[in-house]
Amino acid sequence: MRNSVLAIGLIAILLVAGTAFAGIPSASTSTVEREGQGTPECNPDVAVICPASDMGQVYVTVTVRNVYGDPLADKVVNCYPSVVSGGFCFCPGEDSKQDTTDSNGQVFFTFSDFGGCGDLEFGADCEGVVFNPSATIYIASPDNNGDCTVGLPDFISFAGVYQTADACSDFNCDGTVGISDFIIFAGHYNHTCP
Repeated sequence: MRNSVLAIGLIAILLVAGTAFAGIPSASTSTVEREGQGTPECNPDVAVICPASDMGQVYVTVTVRNVYGDPLADKVVNCYPSVVSGGFCFCPGEDSKQDTTDSNGQVFFTFSDFGGCGDLEFGADCEGVVFNPSATIYIASPDNNGDCTVGLPDFISFAGVYQTADACSDFNCDGTVGISDFIIFAGHYNHTCP
């Protein structure tokens, strides 16, 4: 009799706990995915960005799920870039964004107003639960020094790597910094945050 009462009590506790966990985001089942967009020749692991937001973008999709893998709607998500290597400058509003998940537990972010060169990953959190960050993405930019302005220091840097394989100034992703990259650079000269 005592074992039956304990078993019933344990089942009741598990049912209540299962219901309680159903609305809580889980770091193990939620995901942060990113895709870059630069010139058409670049692959999704590269984004070519100008601080003036007139070049490429990084798209980030955050999917919030509970411990059972069910999507959670109407959850507020914070998303932010994290520097893995290199130097970056983020225009106001680009260092962190916030939005609410849709009925599929997803929220979509676009990052485009920043400069610099190197590797970024994108992190996210929801209700205090920190998710695993996205895979890294390589960023190239006419704002080579990451000060949020395409100016003379960037031109000097570009000139120093002309006719090399420097990925930071290879805006068309063809493996060489050449005249087409210079044309792209010149088109963004004096650009800064919007």
